[in-house]
Amino acid sequence: MRKKISPKAIIIPTISLFLICLVVTAVLALTNSITADKIAENEAQSKQESMFSVLPAAASFEEIEPDVLYQGFDKDKKPVGYAISTSAQGYGGSVKVMTGIDSAGVIVGVDVFYNDDETPGLGKNTSNESFRAQYKGMNTKEDIVVSKDNTTGAAQEIDAVTSATISSRAVTKAVNEACRIYNEKAKEAK
Repeated sequence: MRKKISPKAIIIPTISLFLICLVVTAVLALTNSITADKIAENEAQSKQESMFSVLPAAASFEEIEPDVLYQGFDKDKKPVGYAISTSAQGYGGSVKVMTGIDSAGVIVGVDVFYNDDETPGLGKNTSNESFRAQYKGMNTKEDIVVSKDNTTGAAQEIDAVTSATISSRAVTKAVNEACRIYNEKAKEAK
């Protein structure tokens, strides 16, 4: 024999579920509104610290292109180069890189200021100075390649982090993008 389901047995659980979803959504929206400003502030501070680390000769920066291109000036307000923010897809997600390029078109510093989605102990090692230092002194006129990918005999190559070739390629792609931006836009800003 089939048991007849009453409308009350359907309506009460449906309303309960709706109210639970409504409360959870409201709590998430409230949490987002409370933390959004702090998150944006922390990201801006991280980017600012990254700019000074990649272009140590700079005492101040002027934004040339929003969230991408910043011109650095020494304490006497003379231009010393550019800090360029780019990103590329890594193994686990977006890898954000700040590249410092002096006025002569030479890379003076690279900082991986966000790679939290990369594998700890592997892809996250692209943040290590031993990896980032490989880019110093390279020029913006030639592409940089990961040594494993160097089939053309390119002069500018870096060694990948062991077992993290995808993350190493992502950083290199972001640095190459910064070089492209420098070659196109920074020269216009001078």
